Amino acid sequence: MTRRSLKTRLLIPALAAVLAPLSAFVTVLAVPGAAEAAVAKASCQVNAVLLSKDGDGTIPSELDFMKSTLQNDEFAAYKGFHLLERKELKLALDTKAEASFTSGHRVGLTLLGGDETRLKLHADLSSRDATKSLLSTDYSIEDNGLLMIGAGAYSDEKRSGKLFFAIQCGRVS
Repeated sequence: MTRRSLKTRLLIPALAAVLAPLSAFVTVLAVPGAAEAAVAKASCQVNAVLLSKDGDGTIPSELDFMKSTLQNDEFAAYKGFHLLERKELKLALDTKAEASFTSGHRVGLTLLGGDETRLKLHADLSSRDATKSLLSTDYSIEDNGLLMIGAGAYSDEKRSGKLFFAIQCGRVS
């Protein structure tokens, strides 16, 4: 009798140790995407920014939100920073929002979901004449993180340099 109760006492915790993680794993598999559906709306700022080699290196106040990025080594060659245009896009889950810029480029964003700290998005960027795609990708980024996309050489009547699109999105409650 003591032998049977000792065996039973050892078997029950061993079974519980094996079955508990397995049941948690099955629960996670049964509800795929539950964490990603936590974000239903987002607001994005899409900025067309011209970086040129001419200038004094001062970053204007309208570009303060990306100051730390512009001070990185990869942008050290640029001394002039110019905000050309800013558009705001309101995103709903699985619905594409688009903006056209005076440069001719078109930017499209789709909110795919997210979790407590990150957003999952799809971004599209067309060429200036809208005949080809420069970018079409899914990405995940921290809430209010900054994505910089290079769009190549650009010049207007006042200045020339490289055009970048700076995209910053944050969840909306």
